[in-house]
Amino acid sequence: MTGSYLIKGATVVSVDPAIGIVNNCDVLIKEGFIAAVGPDIAALPDSTIIDGTDAIVSPGFVDTHRHTWQTQLRTITADYVLSDYFVNIRNIWGSCYTAQDAYIGNYCGALESVDNGITFLIDHSHIMNSPEHADAAVRGLKNANIRAIFCYGLYENPFWEGSCIDRELGEKNPNWRREDAKRIKKTYFASNQPTDLIRFGFAPAEIERGTIEQAVDEVEFGRSLNSAIITGHVAMGKYDRGVHLIRHFQERNMLGPDLLLSHCASLQDDELVAAGKNGVSFSSTPDTELQMGMGHPIAFKARKYGCCASIGIDITSNNPADMFQQMRLLIQAQRHLENESHDGPRASITQRCAEVLEMATMGGAEAVGLKDVIGSITPGKRADLLITRCDSTRLTPVHDPVAALVLYANGSDIDSVFVDGKLLKSGGRLVGVDWPKVRGELRDSARAIMERSTKAPRERIEKAALAVMKGLREKEEPKIKL
Repeated sequence: MTGSYLIKGATVVSVDPAIGIVNNCDVLIKEGFIAAVGPDIAALPDSTIIDGTDAIVSPGFVDTHRHTWQTQLRTITADYVLSDYFVNIRNIWGSCYTAQDAYIGNYCGALESVDNGITFLIDHSHIMNSPEHADAAVRGLKNANIRAIFCYGLYENPFWEGSCIDRELGEKNPNWRREDAKRIKKTYFASNQPTDLIRFGFAPAEIERGTIEQAVDEVEFGRSLNSAIITGHVAMGKYDRGVHLIRHFQERNMLGPDLLLSHCASLQDDELVAAGKNGVSFSSTPDTELQMGMGHPIAFKARKYGCCASIGIDITSNNPADMFQQMRLLIQAQRHLENESHDGPRASITQRCAEVLEMATMGGAEAVGLKDVIGSITPGKRADLLITRCDSTRLTPVHDPVAALVLYANGSDIDSVFVDGKLLKSGGRLVGVDWPKVRGELRDSARAIMERSTKAPRERIEKAALAVMKGLREKEEPKIKL
């Protein structure tokens, strides 16, 4: 539903230093924009009035790293290390996705995001099994009405008999994904302006797994498409090969604000300095990084070096699309790290809840080049915002609304979600979505993927994939050979 809305009498956590936190405050939404913030705002003739009593209005969360297509694989990787994930998700189940599966995964993944207050996501999409998969993934995001950057991924899921990979296409034209990325950009993202709801981005195959020359070539290709963002997995803790990508890119004058790098736990101090000076942004994904040996989340350290730090969900095969969960895990892990490194008990807390809330909102907006468009409750910005009700047993009473959002709330407390001024969740339910019907389609898709996966030559896939994980590669980027 679109139109004019007036939220009355809420606690506004603006994440705007000029506005701050305002009690008994109104927010006016008009024609997709935040039109006014303050007490006693007069309603427009066509305004829908929303009672904000005992509720918090805050910016929508910005998820800066997600492989959205994996929705059908929920719970599968809960006890995985990264090598398990690479073998199974990237080389078995990924190869089992039809184009329709890619659509359902992206559509339902985006709906899950909206339901949990995530109004923007970076879709690092490495499910390009065919050109039809790319079309379907874009359509899934569009139909969910979420704000996003669709990052076309070059990663090649391997062919095996019974998979959904077009082997003939790959043999005839090994570079078909590059050509298809151009097609997708031209077909769906001719404008690609910051105010567009969905924009085009690019994701190299695996930016640190090949040679530096390959990394340079793929990033330059992404830039040739005028990609809004180029994203990749970098410096992943125990899996760091000592590539030092940022150093190489600095030598070539290739660092810039269009680079959004994920994980990054083992970056060196000089690399963080270079990133900060050149506007490179980072996405921390606490759940997967802490579980899978990718190192301690770099977000707080990156901020000390003047870098833009943001938060991503990563894989819903491992954890829900829940920014509340990631915020509290990130801040408590950092507090623990600093408590353990301190000689004796600390006299005060260094990391404040407001910092991690900023990373999940304005930090994310800056990381994706949208700091003037979203990320705070500021007049003139697009109306991407949440209304969180403080009526549950978790949220009664609330003395500190920032602490309530970071340490207490969850998606069930979100009453309303606006994206671009459109009401996508109201009264705790998604608007215009027949969830029982969609849920059935999602379950059917998941069952079909599981059935196809039984045909995979698992032993050969595991052997080949683990060889890649151990760094047993030639000069050229390795392919999974079965």
